[in-house]
Amino acid sequence: MLLSRLRRWLRGYFTYVVYEAKPSVEAVIEGPLVSPRRRRRRRVVAPSERFVWAMTLLLVALIGLIALEAIYIVVCRQINDELVEGISAVMASLATAFLMGKRSA
Repeated sequence: MLLSRLRRWLRGYFTYVVYEAKPSVEAVIEGPLVSPRRRRRRRVVAPSERFVWAMTLLLVALIGLIALEAIYIVVCRQINDELVEGISAVMASLATAFLMGKRSA
């Protein structure tokens, strides 16, 4: 249930709207100078299911790595450098996806 809720939120976040020019019937029949008013068609573009699953996997991996690092700190009383590198790599991937993947048209 939590995963489906996360996937629904990701799908909604990365969904964007595209407005396309739709020529009127008069303009097509009689030429381009007939109707100065343009009609626009609204189209909603959702992200692919593969992208949504990849983002979900990245978020779950980030939570898992943070939990592993916390357990390692409690048990060994020191920081594991490899886990910190993994956390920073996953966070960089997520930041790139969230900053570059969101389209607003």
